[in-house]
Amino acid sequence: MKKLASLLVFGLFLLSAASSSFGQDYTRKVVAIPKVDPAAITIDGKMNEPEWQTAGRADLVTATSYEIWANYYGRESLTAPDYEQLYARMLWKDDTLYVFVHIDEVVNDSTDLFWRGRTRGSPYGQWCGDQLFLSLSNRLGDEELGDQYDGNVWTAPEGPYHFLILGEQITLNDSLPSYNSALDSSFVYNAADIARWATFIDPATGVWDIELAVYNPNIKAYASIGFNLGGSAGSSKACDADGDAYAYYTWQPSVPDDPFAVPPPIGDNDPGFHNLRTSEYWALLQFQPGPDDVIVRKVVEVPRVEPTAITIDGKMNEAEWQKAAHADLVTATSYEIWANYYGRESLTAPDYEELYARMLWKDDTLYAFVHIDEVVNDSTDLFWRGRTRGSPYGQWCGDQLFLSLSNRLGDEELGDQYDGNVWTAPEGPYHFLILGEQITLNDSLPSYNSALDSSFVYNAADIARWATFIDPATGVWDIELAIYNPNIKLQTAIGFNLGGSAGSSKACDADGDAYAYYTWQPSVPDDPFAVPPPIGDNDPGFHNLRTSEYWALLQFVIEAGTAVESGENGNGVPVRFALRQNYPNPFNPSTTIRFDVTKNVPVTLRVYNSLGQLVATLLNARPFAVGTYEVNWNAGALTSGVYFYRLEAGGASQTKRMVLMR
Repeated sequence: MKKLASLLVFGLFLLSAASSSFGQDYTRKVVAIPKVDPAAITIDGKMNEPEWQTAGRADLVTATSYEIWANYYGRESLTAPDYEQLYARMLWKDDTLYVFVHIDEVVNDSTDLFWRGRTRGSPYGQWCGDQLFLSLSNRLGDEELGDQYDGNVWTAPEGPYHFLILGEQITLNDSLPSYNSALDSSFVYNAADIARWATFIDPATGVWDIELAVYNPNIKAYASIGFNLGGSAGSSKACDADGDAYAYYTWQPSVPDDPFAVPPPIGDNDPGFHNLRTSEYWALLQFQPGPDDVIVRKVVEVPRVEPTAITIDGKMNEAEWQKAAHADLVTATSYEIWANYYGRESLTAPDYEELYARMLWKDDTLYAFVHIDEVVNDSTDLFWRGRTRGSPYGQWCGDQLFLSLSNRLGDEELGDQYDGNVWTAPEGPYHFLILGEQITLNDSLPSYNSALDSSFVYNAADIARWATFIDPATGVWDIELAIYNPNIKLQTAIGFNLGGSAGSSKACDADGDAYAYYTWQPSVPDDPFAVPPPIGDNDPGFHNLRTSEYWALLQFVIEAGTAVESGENGNGVPVRFALRQNYPNPFNPSTTIRFDVTKNVPVTLRVYNSLGQLVATLLNARPFAVGTYEVNWNAGALTSGVYFYRLEAGGASQTKRMVLMR
């Protein structure tokens, strides 16, 4: 077996974990979105292209089911919301989300398609008629949507924010000024700056179709963004009587097929609030790679930690680190590193005994511990001689570590210089430059922004805390950090990379540069000097500092409960989607579940007891390339009995039975 990802096996993702000291967790709805050739989609208000047939789905109201939370708005006799159909379809290309929303409202004496008096200042205004809120967020860790119900236009296009759609008019906050209390300033954001659209309306039948192409800088293969649909079913009667629609609904959260139930753990009955004032319950769109996306990102599940359990002291001595996620560049048994020979082609391995990182998280913070054990000999050593600005032994000469983050994988521009693009911190992509005890962004030197024709110095201490331990005699260099990032939240993901160079006084004296650059991602396992395809050059430093195309993805979970390995299956390409019988079966307490994936899709694998209750989530919409995989599961916390495991991948699903026998 070839290992696909290094993940520790520690317990289960149990429902009871939701009531821990973190509070009650909400599991977001995850939807896989296929990639499309942009030339195939015409924004004309019609969903007549065949590509829409395979699109991601948000089915709020269909002929057979509900995924909607509505309120009665004074009509408790209602048995269903006033829609025949209400759904959306989603496709993507780089930096653009295509959305088609179809609304078929019941037309009767209580509701109708209604936008009477749609002029600013009219008594029939923003909150009275039919409304659609289409919401996006590249920063689910930022829950503040403003003091008013204005969608926080200040955060567009990053989010969280929403488009306010009324008939043919699509705006951000009705094109009214939005006030920012922190800046004591108001701002009008033009929706046309980040979106194109077309609508079709038939008042006689209640049909209202909206087609949009929306710019978002994180839309890229394997990335994810928050997304929501909500609004209200207005009517002239309700507007005349109350001056408000009150018929608010939202797609997420939802209780399937019970449209008026308040979804737990929510305590109020205001779906409008959960559209407009928080993104806590929005869905996640995960972007499936297309045929032109040939690079498969490494995906690592990062478990959550109680922040009081970690002390930033340069020591990995807390028990919580034992369950942390792994980035194992160099270990005693394997390599996940791409290095170059830097003039010494006789090398058989990079000059490290060990080089690895461990990662944990809490809301808005990534904890990272990096351990470097460099070979100390006549060619390399821990070297930061002359670490003063302007010294001939400068930024690019000694040992370096680049720790890189990105909340915007769609933004590949890391600056004209190798300066880490500090202008994008803390969103990213950017990197910390770490030299000995010094952690900076671009060596604390000014970074030039050609677009603004301006320079800027970013202070790393504004977004991170750290401690280091250095032993030059043994070549050990440990770095522990707590880094702020606004997208770190349960179920979200960010780009991440480690790279650097192994400096030496000889190389520095001779060439004024380290040249010993390496990177974690991309990598060819156990062949550290191989150039990973489809890269044509041999400069791992470039792929640390100038692009995030090959960085890994950190996915934030409650607990990393499984180890996933790729399996051998003839030519390695499965011919059909399949869930295999677990083995051994019966088992006590561990078993292996094998499955085949025939296209690049997010995969979900869950375990249920004989009552149909969820007892473990082994994979939660995690992206996989085509192949055969195994999941090792330890059911040590469960009692003997019959259990069922269900695999979902790209719209297909299979379920099998297994027996835990103590």
